Order: sequence, then C-alpha cells, then structure tokens
Amino acid sequence: MNNNRLKYLLQQYFDDTISRADCTELLTYLKNNPGAVADVVDEDLLKLDEDPDFNQTQARKVLANIKADSRFNGSVATGKPRIINLFRKLAKVAAIIMLFGAVGFYFINKRKDVNNTNEVAVIKSSQILPGSNKAVLTLANGNTIVLDNKANGTLAQAGKVQVNKVANGKLVYDALPDNTKVKVIDNTLVYNTLSTPRGGEYQVVLPDGTHVWLNSASSLSYPVEFAANDRRVKLTGEAYFEVAKNKDKPFYVTSNNAQVKVLGTHFNISAYADDDEVTATLLEGSVQVSKNNSQSLLKPGQQAQINNGTDMIRVSQANTNEVMAWKNGYFIFNDDNITTIMKKVSRWYDVDVEQKGTIASQNFGGTFYRTKGINELLKNLEKIGKVHFKINGRRVTVME
Repeated sequence: MNNNRLKYLLQQYFDDTISRADCTELLTYLKNNPGAVADVVDEDLLKLDEDPDFNQTQARKVLANIKADSRFNGSVATGKPRIINLFRKLAKVAAIIMLFGAVGFYFINKRKDVNNTNEVAVIKSSQILPGSNKAVLTLANGNTIVLDNKANGTLAQAGKVQVNKVANGKLVYDALPDNTKVKVIDNTLVYNTLSTPRGGEYQVVLPDGTHVWLNSASSLSYPVEFAANDRRVKLTGEAYFEVAKNKDKPFYVTSNNAQVKVLGTHFNISAYADDDEVTATLLEGSVQVSKNNSQSLLKPGQQAQINNGTDMIRVSQANTNEVMAWKNGYFIFNDDNITTIMKKVSRWYDVDVEQKGTIASQNFGGTFYRTKGINELLKNLEKIGKVHFKINGRRVTVME
C-alpha cells in the first residue's frame, strides 16, 4: 500500500465514513506494518493547528480503547497476540501516541461498539453549535460594540490609543504616532471591558503588547493606557495571558480578591463565579500569587488553587495540556466528574444543564474537539460511562 492510499484510508477511518472492506484492508495492513502510520501522520491529515502532548497513563487508556474496537477482533481475522504486540510497538512511536492521543478518545470511543445504536434524545431542538468568536466591547463612556459581525477596522479612539478589530476574532490597541493631536481631559485612567458570552471566545492585544485569550462567559477590564508604575487588569471567567516584558511595570491580574503579579510571562487563570476556587497555572516565567496575607511563588508547570472562601493557597504540579486544552481547541477530561464536565459544556455550547439521579460520582476521561456539535460530544460520553442525555431546546438533562 502506498502512502497516499494509507492516508486516504486513515482519513476515512477518522471521519467514520470508511466502508467495511476498506476498514478490513486498513486494519490488516496496520497489523502487518505497524510503523507505517508514523510516515503519513501530519497536521494536515488530522486538521489540527496544535496537538497536545499526552502522558503515559492517558496513552494507555487510549490504547486500551483501540484494542477494544470490535473490528480488530472481529472483521479482521488475526490472533489476539499479534494485536497486543502491534499496540505495544505503536505505544513506542511518538507520532502514534500523538495521533491517537489527540483524536483517539473522540473517534475510537465512537467505534467502541459498532453495533451500539444508543442516541442522545433530542426533543424540539435545533442544532446546537459550538462556540465561536463572539464578544462585546464596553467603552469608558458606557457605549457598547457587538463585535460578532462588526467589520474589521478602527472601532474607537481613547487618548493616544486606537482600538482596531482585526481578523480571527481579535482586538488590538495600537498607540497613535507621537505627533498625533489628542484631547486630554485629565489623568484619570480610562477603562474598557471585553466580555464574551456563553458560546463565545475572543482575543485582545492590550496597549503594552500583552496578548490575552478570553474563554467563554468571561470578561476582562483594562485601562486603554497603562499608568506610569504598573499595569493592572481585572478578570472574571478564564483567560490565558502572554504578558509583554517590562521590568519597570509589573503586571497585575485581580480575580475574586486573588492577585497574580508578573513582569513578563505566560499563564492561565480560571476564576468563574460558580467555581469554588481561582486557579492560576504558570507555563513560562514566574508569578507571585497572593490573597490578603497569603502568597506563593510559582515555577513553570505549577498551579495555584486559591480558595474563594478562605486565604488558603495550594500549589501543585499541573497538567498543562489539560489546562490549555480550551485555547488549543479541545476538551480534555482527566478523570473528571460529570458536574465539572457539564459546566464546561454549558459555557461553550450556551446550554442550561439539569442533572437527575446520583450521577455526580461518575468520572470520565478523554479528549474531544471543541469544534464539534454538542450531540457528538454527548454521544461519546454515553459510550464511555453509565450516563444518558436528553436535549430539549437549549436544555440538556443528564440522567443515569
């Protein structure tokens, strides 16, 4: 089999459009040529811009699901020892780990039982689409600008800064030339607020060059020009920051009375009102996390969990792939309970969630595209746990 044929069959397999004959051809070939997949896997095949890395525990879970595919043990007539040996070999190939790690749970759990006809119950429901680039900009004078369908270009001017909307869901605050004549009323800081609804996300480049990605149901308030001594913003919800370095102007993020202080670094903060704690995760550089009289200094790869009801700060090693999944276009569930999962689903798909029965103790693991419709995500959750969903309008009911 040449690489073009192999790549074609893999794409059909991933899209779940492969015929039984082609599936038999593909799986038989992989058993006899376990290293071949690594030669054809690329970002174009997976339609991914970025692929998360996965630890060995997750990889083992993925491989276990692959071996559970009935077509390996049924439609392709080969003995089990060869199957197990094949996947032991595949587990040693980094490209295969990446391949099945990035899309494995989504696609393979879908195939876990090819005869399973269980479907998410849908009642009077139009298609619920995933989130997209949606936000509202609130100016200092109280005027609001809905950015969803606003044309690219200049939106406003404040002092020596011009607010521009550019492509791909991004606002950029650009400094005007030094010789630009502007009307200065006083030295009071002028604040703007960027807010995303449920089912929305957006980016903003602040006046100092700091780049911020806002997750759904979040808001960021910031001055259009930073003061002489520091840079301060306020966050609700979740955001990822790449702070422009400036040793003379520390950057502060305040969320639910907790504060993160940095000079220049990359970090994520989750501070939703319906969560019990603020979570700050450091990817690069260093940050100081504080709340009243408590403080901790984070190193890259560490996470601080700040309790909303107390001043307690707990520091631990973070799963940065899981933390950054939302920005990279994924859901990553790592033994998460259904309540935690459905909070994320509610925010991203703009749905209300109702739980019935004693299902909160169930935990789930897996990686799923955020770009897929809600039905596909819920179907896969049904297949990997004892849970069922019913959709009525924009309400999702979770049941045993």
